Amino acid sequence: MQQKKIMQQQITLPDTLSVRHQAQVMVIGGGPGGIGAAVAAAREGADVLLVEHYGYLGGMATAGEVNPFMPNHLNGESLDTGIFEEWLDRMIGYGGAKPKSRTFDSNIARLAAEDLCLEAGVRLLYHHRTIHATVDQRRLHTLVLHSKSGLTAAQAQTFIDSTGDGDVAALAGCRFHLGDETHGGCQPMTLCFKLQLDSRDRPSGASGQDLYQAMAEEMDHIQKVYAAAQADGRIDCPRENVLVFRGIEDNIVHFNTTRVVGRSSIDGEALSHAEIEARRQLRQIVAVLRQEVPIFRHTRIYSIAPQIGVRESRRIEGRCYVTIDDFRSARRFPDAVARVTYGIDIHNPQGSGTTLLDLPCGKWYEIPWGCLLTADLDNLAVGSRCISVDHAVHSSMRIMPPVCSLGQAAGSAAALAARAGCDISEIDGVRLKNHLIGRGRNLLPDDNGAPVQKSP
Repeated sequence: MQQKKIMQQQITLPDTLSVRHQAQVMVIGGGPGGIGAAVAAAREGADVLLVEHYGYLGGMATAGEVNPFMPNHLNGESLDTGIFEEWLDRMIGYGGAKPKSRTFDSNIARLAAEDLCLEAGVRLLYHHRTIHATVDQRRLHTLVLHSKSGLTAAQAQTFIDSTGDGDVAALAGCRFHLGDETHGGCQPMTLCFKLQLDSRDRPSGASGQDLYQAMAEEMDHIQKVYAAAQADGRIDCPRENVLVFRGIEDNIVHFNTTRVVGRSSIDGEALSHAEIEARRQLRQIVAVLRQEVPIFRHTRIYSIAPQIGVRESRRIEGRCYVTIDDFRSARRFPDAVARVTYGIDIHNPQGSGTTLLDLPCGKWYEIPWGCLLTADLDNLAVGSRCISVDHAVHSSMRIMPPVCSLGQAAGSAAALAARAGCDISEIDGVRLKNHLIGRGRNLLPDDNGAPVQKSP
């Protein structure tokens, strides 16, 4: 297979930069993984700095308006007890989430995440982006950050890459995989948006105030309208169907329907074009719905995500690697830091179609600690979706609840490393798992009698 060559941008830096930011643990990226990492490390007593390029936390949950939280449950019980469930509970407390559907308000998600971080003692640094990294003898030494103040340097004992795209690891020279094993294609990007239904469009005979339910009853017609508009060119979107979810209010419809293929989220120009293409699809979809589906006749655009949603990009080479064979065999590891039941969910990188594969009822697979440890650096861990797994498994573990749990594992390990004065790569995975169990994570100890395979 011929691999696509990844070009790194050459950046000319000043000869000297002041080290303005220092911490024991530095987390880069404030999405679900970064929230879990920063809060966990700070609660363990570490001095933590969380660096985020937006002015708020939440990542795809807020900037991408991805909704709802996909289920990662076993027999009705969450496998992401811990910081993720605390985050969700805090949203519910604000009146911004529905527990059973796991639908949430992205604005409230920002507030709830910031609450958890500030209460834990995390120092937050908004509007800063990492643009360069220096490495010395297998250790990440310094990051160069860019903000309105220009360029500044940042140093830490331990770094956690929670950027989602693995930006920090890539800048530091870590090896990574990109896309599927056949064509090198990543899952397509999607711009999420919401429409507000108008009570004037309630179907005759429909009872109650739940406009979403009235819309849901029209889904067969909506799918036919969408397919016909694709066929005659009024909608130029390769997704095979209209995918919608209930909003936090009963008259709000959340669309996860746009599909941008062949664009890279780690290429600046390609990402810019993806935003434009996705909004073109949005305009087409809304126009057709207004014209041909009565329930949408007076609909208005309620919100558009600030940035296009990215499902997949880099997967950083780690010290363990989980594959689809491990998924199929529901493989367990003695140093597991997360359990996952969510199925394989691959949106076709080439266009139409979605590959779905569920685990048998009552089964799960596990993510070992080594998948979060970079193969090339000793003081850098990954606390986001870009861990060391194959393309298929990535489509399963990338959902936000387990990503937050992975971040919690990385943050806890970073604090243990700070306490011991060692690199995060030296933290024993079994010890870490038992530590996480003590912190309320839904993991299983090794002494329950079930067969356990060791990490390679």
